[in-house]
Amino acid sequence: MAYKKSAALLALFAIPATAAVVGDAPVSANTSYSYDWQVQNAENLIDQINPANTTYQYYLTEARNAYNALTYYQQTQVRNAATLFYYLGTNENQQHAQNTFAAKMAAISSRNSTFIRDIEEANRYYNSLTAGQKAVIPHHLYIQLQNYVENARKTEAVQQSFEQLNVKDGNYVSNYQSAMYAYNLLPYDFKLLLTTMANDKMREYETFHSPSYNRSIAQQVMTAISNLTTSSTKQQVEEVRAQYNGLNISQQSLVTNIKDLIYIEDVQSNIPHGWDPYYYDDEQLQEKESPTRIEVTKQDQTYTVLMPVSDMNRYTPTKITVSNNIALSIPRDAIPGTNEQAVVAMTIEETSGQSVSFSASLYNDNLQFASYIDIEVKGLPATATLLRLGDDGEYSATPYTRVANKHIIKTKTSGEYTATNNQPRLFDIHADGHRYEIEQLAKRKIVEGDENNSFKPREHVTLAQYATMVSRAMALTANEGSAYRDVQGKWYESSIQSLIEAGVLEQRQSNFLHAERIMTRKEAAIMSIRLLQHAGVAIADPDYSSNPFTDVKQLSSSDRYYIALAYDFGIFGGKENGRFDPDGKLTRSQMAKVLYRTLQIAKMM
Repeated sequence: MAYKKSAALLALFAIPATAAVVGDAPVSANTSYSYDWQVQNAENLIDQINPANTTYQYYLTEARNAYNALTYYQQTQVRNAATLFYYLGTNENQQHAQNTFAAKMAAISSRNSTFIRDIEEANRYYNSLTAGQKAVIPHHLYIQLQNYVENARKTEAVQQSFEQLNVKDGNYVSNYQSAMYAYNLLPYDFKLLLTTMANDKMREYETFHSPSYNRSIAQQVMTAISNLTTSSTKQQVEEVRAQYNGLNISQQSLVTNIKDLIYIEDVQSNIPHGWDPYYYDDEQLQEKESPTRIEVTKQDQTYTVLMPVSDMNRYTPTKITVSNNIALSIPRDAIPGTNEQAVVAMTIEETSGQSVSFSASLYNDNLQFASYIDIEVKGLPATATLLRLGDDGEYSATPYTRVANKHIIKTKTSGEYTATNNQPRLFDIHADGHRYEIEQLAKRKIVEGDENNSFKPREHVTLAQYATMVSRAMALTANEGSAYRDVQGKWYESSIQSLIEAGVLEQRQSNFLHAERIMTRKEAAIMSIRLLQHAGVAIADPDYSSNPFTDVKQLSSSDRYYIALAYDFGIFGGKENGRFDPDGKLTRSQMAKVLYRTLQIAKMM
């Protein structure tokens, strides 16, 4: 018996202290006492199973082995067998949850284009687990997931900070520095997601806050003004005015001879009167540029504005404060040919601080403005996306930009605009170099993914597709049907025709346009500059001496002109060995970069 006692002591120390100690097994396995002891042993082990204790797995395994060692008759005698079965089933579920979660965590990698989506999927799966399943998740994996989620949140916040940066904001410098500081604190894998955006913002900061750059741009306009005389053609004066209007505020402040331009414009408008060069002094000019008879009335949330054309500013946009949240800015040349006695009637309606409805009429007919006017809306969230409600009840893109605390809508027609939080998910662009531009265009419904939320950035883009995107971005509509036989009745007919009517797409002397051909870099450059011209951006002659391209000499002078301008504006760069590659095919990713940059220059984004 001494030997058997030693064995029993060893067995006692081999299991946790809370285990029940059972006496020695009888010598004979055929007696009823033997059956009772084995059943009782299995029952005692099952009673010790407790998921809250560290001994849980040990007792679950021992109880299962003890139960499986019983005969069928003995198993029917175990009073708490159902408890064992319950815990065995729960354990399998927990093990499955643990294995699945571990697999999802292992799949997360910044090398994958689905990096953020995989983090979101792992987090969603973890939150769907029961408390028991979460209890068996390894702690280090849980901590790793929390780090991923937190850094993804910080990355999104940095992206929003970058999006809100605007060089015309008085707090631009401090906002830029804060955004870059937060960006530099991100882990390397997450910084990679914003590298393109961060580089663009750094270039923007360096360019628009460079005194030498601003002085050089202002000097170009001052030189252009000094070359004008009262004998200059109207077109020459208008071109110089467009150059000045295209400057930012700090650049305009450096133009010291602006009054010379104003005088020449006034002389050309009043040639029969023989105006004196020193007719205007500052007080008279200020008084003339301050309209006094523009009426604004309110009923509920609807405002009515009556604007006599005679009271509009001649040289600067007429600004009308409609309410605390809404203002209008309307250039004189936006009113189509009419007389000084005409009155423009406008109605603006605010709805819940999230929607704005605008309509304009002249002579009791709907007014189509000759150029874009601005509707300034305050109080909307900085990250809000503005969309336009169409006649079909669907929301579509509308051109606007965010300046300081205002959304500035660009429009030529009446419309209803709503602030949304449109956040499309495109699952194949996370590793794309132009991911940011694609996402910004997608938020505004300018570009779309397919039914699987794929953008296909490496596929080539056709003229029809590009025309549709440009037409959406500028909110253009066609007044007539297309004259091209291969365009008539197609899904892109209206887009093609709207660009032709706007002068963005050249009308060809042919019955066929071949709109489904792949876009070339040359065609995209031409359309980009014509888009800027339509938007009223100042277009000066390009600096051919700084143009590095060696493969454009065989092109027409017109093509070289547009390519040189696209290079000067930073819309297009070159390729290796100083080549532009004018016939190179444009991918959807490259298209997004070109269109995004062009819309930014046009102040439509």
